[in-house]
Amino acid sequence: PWDSSRFLAALPKTTERICVLDRTKEQGSQGEPLFLEVSTTLKAMSKPNIVCIGGRYGLGSKEFTPNMVLSVYENLKKDTPKPRFTVGIIDDVTHLSLPVGDWLNVLPKGTTECMFYGLGSDGTVGANKSAVKMIAMGTELYAQAYFEYDAKKSGGVTISHLRFGPQPIYAPYNVRAADYLAIHKPSYVANYDMTRYMKPNGVCVINCSWSVAELETKLPPKMRRDLATRKAKLYIIDATQIAVKAGLGKRINMIMQSVFFKLSGVMPFEEAIEMLKKSIKKMYGKKGDKVVKMNIDGVDASIEGIVQCDVPSSWTSLKVESEASDTKKQKVAYGKGPRMFPEVQDADQFAKQVQAPCNNLDGNALPVSAFVPGGRVPCGTSQYEKRGIAINVPKVDMDKCTQCNKCSLICPHAAVRPFLATGQELAKAPAAFKDGSRSAIGGGVLDNYQYRIQVSPWDCTGCELCVRICPADALTLGPAEKVIQEEEANWNFAVTLPDRGDEIDKT
Repeated sequence: PWDSSRFLAALPKTTERICVLDRTKEQGSQGEPLFLEVSTTLKAMSKPNIVCIGGRYGLGSKEFTPNMVLSVYENLKKDTPKPRFTVGIIDDVTHLSLPVGDWLNVLPKGTTECMFYGLGSDGTVGANKSAVKMIAMGTELYAQAYFEYDAKKSGGVTISHLRFGPQPIYAPYNVRAADYLAIHKPSYVANYDMTRYMKPNGVCVINCSWSVAELETKLPPKMRRDLATRKAKLYIIDATQIAVKAGLGKRINMIMQSVFFKLSGVMPFEEAIEMLKKSIKKMYGKKGDKVVKMNIDGVDASIEGIVQCDVPSSWTSLKVESEASDTKKQKVAYGKGPRMFPEVQDADQFAKQVQAPCNNLDGNALPVSAFVPGGRVPCGTSQYEKRGIAINVPKVDMDKCTQCNKCSLICPHAAVRPFLATGQELAKAPAAFKDGSRSAIGGGVLDNYQYRIQVSPWDCTGCELCVRICPADALTLGPAEKVIQEEEANWNFAVTLPDRGDEIDKT
């Protein structure tokens, strides 16, 4: 319960203004609970000379950062401060949001901040947790870690926020000025704005199979420009290939962890590697000496695989068409007025205006007007994601296919589907799709159609379940980049074919 006497006893005699922050929103109320308690106490105790205003923060899991705190104080010191406000969101409906300035670094001197972009189930988060424990317990450094998880869990985006320093760290918010940036999935560089939170003179490491010469075409213009203007050090490593050779499969966590200790400078490298190998023995000892040896071999091979890349000065003048983090350019087409939009049922429009920024890790920049009250979302929007996270994607040999459809049934993401097409429809199909179609078996109405199993290379997650269940070995895995080039046009045509499920006798 609220204790008015204790509150007044703690209030300095020189108090002129009070700003009360609540992390809740009370619909239909004159104010939020804590604000009402403070206001009532001041009124009841005859202190009308103290100005009291109230605001909301942290709603919808939004962060509360130092620059937001500054905006609250700047509002409070105005001659006529905004009496009711919210901070941390862009409120273009009720116009209660406070403007937030540039990022403020209030961390102790010597603090190193790191960000790791990983793929759910690749071991990145687990390795970072063990690294934080190693450094915090094995050295004099203080450590802090936060982890962001995609709702998709396995196969989704994970972001690890780590801080290390000689002094205690009080920062209950994510890293927004990274000294060390690790990108563990090469497709991320095209899908997301990877360098927006990187400090000048920072270190950027990319796990990829590209050569140094290929970076000119593989890295997007904005990323190249940011690396050059911020004078960053750029490194690449094919951790996936090293993991495969060491027998670790897709798990690149220990390899990238040793790269982190080598390049970040958080602690002496030799000391860090010795601690890392001890933690491997402790972590995997129960699984046998073979598993321990594979991980240690991966750590030893990782350092030789690091390639430092030059960052040409010409990249500083690159032109960028659009900035993903530029909220001023994110115009939402929904009109003002009664906020029950029939357009929200249009999955294509919703995907462009709401889903695309969220998928680009830029959902926090969406204004209030982009959302419909009640949180209604149209169906069928996963088709617009096209994450491209698979390392290897299956291809179908239709000469071996028995048309059992087991691959389609077992695919968890509906990325493998059977299609029926008429001869007239196939005349408009890409040559590879047409050549790969075979006469449908089963008799009856199926005699009128050609059959084909088609894989969506951008939606496939590389789980390999379809390859394992195929009784005829008709599915084989190929490098994702190559399969995307070969099959993307085929999939785009296949999804235009009509659904013929009603014509099939399912009894």
